[in-house]
Formats: sequence, structure tokens, C-alpha cells
Amino acid sequence: MFKLLIFIFIFGLGSVASAEVSNYSADIRYLHVQKGQTLHNIVKRLYPSRVREWPKISNEIVRINPHAFVNSDPTQMKAGVRLKLPQRAVIRSTPVKAQKKVGIVAQSEGSVVAVNARKVSRKLSRGQPVFLGDKVITGENGFVRLKMIDDAVLDLRCFSIMVIEEYALSNTSRRSILNLLQGSLKKVTGQIGKMTDDVYQLKTPVASVGVRGTEYALRVFQAKGCGGMIDADDGLYLEVIKGLVDVHNEAGSEVITKGETAYVPLPNALPEKAKFKAGIVKPVAEKVDEGSGGLWWWLLGIVAVVLLI
Repeated sequence: MFKLLIFIFIFGLGSVASAEVSNYSADIRYLHVQKGQTLHNIVKRLYPSRVREWPKISNEIVRINPHAFVNSDPTQMKAGVRLKLPQRAVIRSTPVKAQKKVGIVAQSEGSVVAVNARKVSRKLSRGQPVFLGDKVITGENGFVRLKMIDDAVLDLRCFSIMVIEEYALSNTSRRSILNLLQGSLKKVTGQIGKMTDDVYQLKTPVASVGVRGTEYALRVFQAKGCGGMIDADDGLYLEVIKGLVDVHNEAGSEVITKGETAYVPLPNALPEKAKFKAGIVKPVAEKVDEGSGGLWWWLLGIVAVVLLI
């Protein structure tokens, strides 16, 4: 299992005309090593498309993090330490071609950035567009609400990484494919997903989700709770708020309907309906605030009655 507590520090918030392009594919600059993690699994997950460079990247991580390994042995990595990842190579690039706008930021709090296909980073704030191919990343106190071109609403909470792989709404193509690498997401589906021929998929490292007009919340590979959510084991947690979803991976599939929850621990584990604690996929603070507000009105009512007597 991979347990990543990510400290996001994006470099290169510069102009498009002078873009910074990474020599490696990861946009994460630091991560906190948790018990059970190995260097191989970390490199494999952060740099999935650069298999031939894994040995080189591993050696570089050992070199710049002598405090994290016993006698510089890459197989003996310590838990509870912070790894610094290899720095980017900065080169001049040509201007980025016109990007396809697929949504807009409706709300943004804390640290929220987007990294496009050319590894150019930018901060995301209310009113700014998001484009096809963007990797949206939220920090420890980050939150972003995206309104997509098909009126779908995406709430991406703290310590999350999501890639917009495909998004199209036209007479010839209705497609929505998102890849949540880790974190917590609440989605209200829009026009895409309501017609039989629509292509809709939310991919995660554990399982994929397909829907037909629904609202759901899920969490994947996020052991450390944040933003009002509690700590949890690794894996995928899902709650269907409205409609139904199909959860599937290499082991099989399961249909989850309104009010039901599911848990999938590993990619090779069959998705199953399961109960889990409040605060796993939705912040417990939301419920606490509602309850405390009602209590105050109740107390004020008693005070008013006492004063009238």
C-alpha cells in the first residue's frame, strides 16, 4: 500500500513565454515517508512513464536525502522522514499552443495550482479557466470547486491530485474522463453521462467509476485526514448521494446506489459494499457545524422562555 502525505511546492509560476519544463514527470517536490513505503514504489508511482530512468531517479533521491537511508542503502529507507525529490531542469520553451477550455473555477481556497501538459504551473483562483490536460493539485488547506462545460460540479479537497484527461461536449463527442491519483472528490454529474452513448469515467489507482446522472463522493490513497476529514486506511472509499455508480477494477465490479457506501482496498480486490465511519469521504466539520447551530437556537429559545416568565 502506498501512503503519501504530500507537501506540494510547485516551482515555475512564471509566464507562458518562458515555461519551465521538468526533466522528470512528477510535480511534487517533497513527500513524507510513511511506514511500509519503499523507494521503488515511490519512484514507480511518481514517475510511471519513465521506466528506463527509475534507477537514475532512485540514485538521485538517495544522494540528496542521506538522512532518509541507512548507510545510503536504497532498500533501507527510514519512516517518518521527509524526502526531497530531484529538482527540475529549467529550459526555454516556445509559446504554448491554444489550450482547450473545459471548465472554470467557481471557488478556491488555500493552495490550489494547475500544471498543464508542458509542466507550466499556475495558481487557480475564482473565475480562472481549467484546460484539457491540466493536473489540478490542492495543498494541505486547499479546496477548489470546478464548474465544467457540461455543468458538472467537482469539489476537490485538500492533498488531492486530479488529471483532466478527456472532456468534450458536442454533437459528435460527449466524453468525460478524469483521473484522481489521490485525494478526495465530490462530484455532481452534468450533461455528460446522461445519454446511453456518453463516455464517462473517473479513474483512480484502485478502481474506476462509471455513472449515469448521479452525485457521489470518494477518497483514494489519502491516509492522512485533512479539511475536516479523519485518518483512514489506504484504498478507495465511495458514497453515493444520488443515482447509482458502477465501481470496477481487474477483480470485478459492483453497482452502488443512493445511500450505499463501498470500500476497495487494492486494485486486485473485488469492490464491495461496506460501511465506514463518518468523516472518511465528507468533512465531519460540516455536520458538526449544522448540529452546533441547531443547539444554539435551542438554547436561545429556552432563554427567551425564561425571560418571559
